[in-house]
Amino acid sequence: MRLTGFRVPPLRMLFFGLSAAVCVVVLAVFTASVGSPVDALCYWITNPANPYNRDYFQFAYSPAAAQAMGPLFHLSFPDFVAVLRTAEVGSLLVLAGPFAGLLIFTPPVATEVNAANINLILALVMVLGFRWPALWSIPLLTKPTMGVGLLWFAVRREWRKLAIAIGTAGIIATVSFVYAPGIWFDWLSFLTSRTPADGGWPFPYPIWARLPFAIALVVWGARTNRRWTVVAAAVLALPRLYFLSPAMLVGVLPLVRAWGLRMTPHLRRFARLDDESLAGKGGPSALGAPVSGPAPAAAGQ
Repeated sequence: MRLTGFRVPPLRMLFFGLSAAVCVVVLAVFTASVGSPVDALCYWITNPANPYNRDYFQFAYSPAAAQAMGPLFHLSFPDFVAVLRTAEVGSLLVLAGPFAGLLIFTPPVATEVNAANINLILALVMVLGFRWPALWSIPLLTKPTMGVGLLWFAVRREWRKLAIAIGTAGIIATVSFVYAPGIWFDWLSFLTSRTPADGGWPFPYPIWARLPFAIALVVWGARTNRRWTVVAAAVLALPRLYFLSPAMLVGVLPLVRAWGLRMTPHLRRFARLDDESLAGKGGPSALGAPVSGPAPAAAGQ
């Protein structure tokens, strides 16, 4: 639509601008009031050379994650929190587009931004991971059971992407292990002896009870061409579910074709979510028929 030579932006862009403004205001309020960035504190007080030495405010990610985040730990705590919250809000805007301004007021998303966790960042990583599978190394080295989402590539016979995802994480982990093997053994001991089985209310369900459903969901999604199941299954397979964990489901939105085409078309094009080329030899197209033949067996982690 044009008025006297001036192009009126579509409503989607107007609402996106409004959402961005709302998100910036919320971010500014959190920054001014400090809030309760408890998850950021768990990261910031971590010593990458000895990450698993605390009973409270524990760091639960892999040694490779601690080493990669190490340079950020030299920031002042307010600056560190500001970096995490800005990345979280930016991820929300990219994923939800014009609805980000509403979603930031929902309890899980507001709690997520307040706590300064990385769940919204991981949601964006999974969406971009369809085009750049190496990004899957981030969830694999932070919340490894989210790797159930990689069954999408296995079921669809996208072996190259699966190899890139696992290989990238493996190379990073190998370099980290060679650099400091001791803390990897400390991490395994921490995971087996010092982490609770579940995150408590409102999701008192341990990983072993949730994982079969997560596997079934992503296998079904891969066979019926529903990309959103990757994010949903990864959330269901989180090592522990907390009150803020559903915030990651924002990553489902751009993967639902009808929504994504209308609300986040630029993200869909950027991540090549509408690529109709064959996924691999004998594999389905990105928007085509479901996979024929039996799905491979999947093992939980």
